[in-house]
Amino acid sequence: MLVMKTILFLILINLSFLNAAERIVSLSPALTELVSQLGCEKHLVGRSDVCNYPESVKKIPVAGRFADPNVEKIISMKPTVFITNDLINPNLCKTFEKQGIKTFMLKCRNIQEYRNCVEILSIVLNVREAGQKELKRIDMEMTKKRKVLPLKVLWVIWDAPLMVAGKNSLPDEVIRLAGAENAAAAVPQAYFKCSFDWLLEQKIDVIIWTASPNGWKRHRFWKKLPAIKQNKIIYDLDPDLIQRPGPRIFEGIGLLRQRLEEVL
Repeated sequence: MLVMKTILFLILINLSFLNAAERIVSLSPALTELVSQLGCEKHLVGRSDVCNYPESVKKIPVAGRFADPNVEKIISMKPTVFITNDLINPNLCKTFEKQGIKTFMLKCRNIQEYRNCVEILSIVLNVREAGQKELKRIDMEMTKKRKVLPLKVLWVIWDAPLMVAGKNSLPDEVIRLAGAENAAAAVPQAYFKCSFDWLLEQKIDVIIWTASPNGWKRHRFWKKLPAIKQNKIIYDLDPDLIQRPGPRIFEGIGLLRQRLEEVL
């Protein structure tokens, strides 16, 4: 909390606030959504190749791939604000800063970090009222009481190699907020490679599959799991809704909740 307050204080004393001439490049899909949520889409002049919501941002020129900016192209866009996630090479951010571009490399991997980004960007973009509205919405959703569902849910991130979501991952948080239990919640790694033997030892009621399409149909092992035999697998939710920590994450949680209730 102290670090967060320090960051906000430094922004306040060093930032010349957004004006009509500001030009924003965002290379993070979640943060691009947030910029739009805060009412600043009109200031966006560049995005990543996977920034795809709202639909209107697809008309904005691509300035690079996720966490991989096209430096020359971005500079040619003459942005005054550059927003990215913390996966980018820090040296590239220094390059933009030397060009006089206000650069913000932000962590946004879970809902708390998304909330932090709302606080920061509402100040950076001088839209504090919109920021406060979004913060209240987040807090309301996080404290909403939901009936507990007696379901152990396994979230398969990838199937070759087999990787599932463990404790403190975004999927773990999404499962809990949907009212169910993460079957891998006792595993300390957020994302970990597991064995088929480990899976067989778990009492899994439902599988959320965001790995390769129909991957469970290509390996006969999956047929051994009761959840697959009973067709208790959720594979068709929009991954952007349930795996992107942005404004739509609670919509995704609500849809997941509906699907989990259907398998009870």
